[in-house]
Amino acid sequence: MARIILLIAVGIFAYLAWQKFQASPPRQRRKLLLQWTLVAVALVAVLLAISGRLHWVGAAVAVALPILGRALGWLGRHLPWLAPLIAGRAQARRERQSTDSAGADRSPTLTTEEARRLLDVGANASREEIVNAHRRLIQKLHPDRGGNDYLASRINAAKALLLRDL
Repeated sequence: MARIILLIAVGIFAYLAWQKFQASPPRQRRKLLLQWTLVAVALVAVLLAISGRLHWVGAAVAVALPILGRALGWLGRHLPWLAPLIAGRAQARRERQSTDSAGADRSPTLTTEEARRLLDVGANASREEIVNAHRRLIQKLHPDRGGNDYLASRINAAKALLLRDL
């Protein structure tokens, strides 16, 4: 009987959590998912500690994880010397995400002449010649074979540009 009540309670909690997740804006969903995962881990750890399957220290560490996140926010607000450290990490993370999302914006755009020179094909090269030149170069310069990401991306961009212009 106790198991049935527990399953019903878990089901109701999961339903309410799903409704809140669906109603939240997309930018907050990742944060909510992380918070709920930490809370779920803490609850499972407490239940395992109560049943004797987990040492109480492990349960205490699992319970401390969600509390630690909130404590860092509180410390940032109430200890002025700590706020720049937390803000600096957040700023670095935002900059890293913005450069990762920019992707192609980091490398300058190719002109048709540069693409032809890069792939070493003529002005009236056929589709087959472009594909063969790309294959030959990418086999040499692919990152999995000792090349680098920049050159591979430039070769791929050159192929895409020349094929698009055909």
